[in-house]
Order: sequence, then C-alpha cells, then structure tokens
Amino acid sequence: MTMADTDALGFERRLSALEERSTSQATKEDLAILRADLITVKADLIKWFIGTQIALAALIIYLLQ
Repeated sequence: MTMADTDALGFERRLSALEERSTSQATKEDLAILRADLITVKADLIKWFIGTQIALAALIIYLLQ
C-alpha cells in the first residue's frame, strides 16, 4: 500500500465518522416536533391533575359529611 492509499483510507474513515455524527443530530424540524409533543403532554398532565384534585376534593367532602 502506498502513502496515498493510506491517506485516502484515513480520510474515508474520518469522513464516514463525520457522516455518522451528522445523521444523529437533531434538526430544527425534529426540535419543533418534539416541542409540540411536549406541549401536548403538558396539557394532558394538567387536565389529569385538575381532574384528580376535583375528584379528591369531592371524596373528602363526601367523607366529612
């Protein structure tokens, strides 16, 4: 193997490593989708929390009578 072949193999290895790294990073679209999903989950959690608190308050009022 010549020096040029060795340099080319090293370059190809580094290039493939960079390509792998670039595909694993999130894009702006990915982050926007994630943000929308988190907003939806937050709204659902708030609904469940409020519903549970109302049911708990009703149960306490019923038990105190």
